[in-house]
Amino acid sequence: MAREVAVVPHTHWDREWYEPFEAYRMRLAGVVDGLLQLMGTGEAPPHFHLDGQVAVLDDYVAIRPAAEARLADLVGSGRLAVGPWYVLMDEFCVSAETIVRNLELGLARGRRFGADRPGACRPVGYLPDMFGHIAQMPQMLRQAGIDEAVVWRGVPAAIGCHSFDWVAPDGSRVRAEYLPVGYAAGAFLPKDGPSLVRRMEAHEREIASFYRDDEAILLMNGGDHQAPQAWLTRLLSDANAGNDRFRFVATSLAGYLSSGARAGGEWMGELRSG
Repeated sequence: MAREVAVVPHTHWDREWYEPFEAYRMRLAGVVDGLLQLMGTGEAPPHFHLDGQVAVLDDYVAIRPAAEARLADLVGSGRLAVGPWYVLMDEFCVSAETIVRNLELGLARGRRFGADRPGACRPVGYLPDMFGHIAQMPQMLRQAGIDEAVVWRGVPAAIGCHSFDWVAPDGSRVRAEYLPVGYAAGAFLPKDGPSLVRRMEAHEREIASFYRDDEAILLMNGGDHQAPQAWLTRLLSDANAGNDRFRFVATSLAGYLSSGARAGGEWMGELRSG
């Protein structure tokens, strides 16, 4: 049987980093302009993950106000995922109150963009690029009705599996999905099926120790400030037609997590490994 590869198209957005905020906002406008154009064609992927922060929508709508209704339709139909955070914070550089308010604001602003509609993706505790995580994060997520998290940095070598139970000091727990090589493992995919299969074979070897042989592999197709790859739908179809080793499926994080991979371990408290 072919092994499933869950491909999640996404971008990771730094609102400011080595360029100031306004420079990044102009880049964001170009990326989202292209995304909206792509979503109106037959080549569009079924879903795109617009990072974990609703602020990027506010940043975009501030200069493209006419696009707000279109964005809300995409979010409400599950084709675009945003939040649950308002911004992706560094958990150890702000107060606990700030983190709670950040989550509350993100959920509230997400509702403005359709995140509470019946067809929208359910919220996932998306924490891909924080430099470690506080012990109470599972508690905060559960209090907001979120029972899944996605993490990368900070996970210690003692966690030898991609899925584990993360437990807060008060006993609250979430299922944590670990990205062993980060959120850009599927960035810059090639344009032909055979090349994608060869790349996936190499990636499978790279992360083999974290997955059981019968488990679907999560492949995050994107990276820092990346636009969607317009040829992705054709690429996955080409790859599926030309191999019996993998079955590539474009999906959402919520869709992948709903497959119900069993937790392979447990961790209580902070995730602060270097």
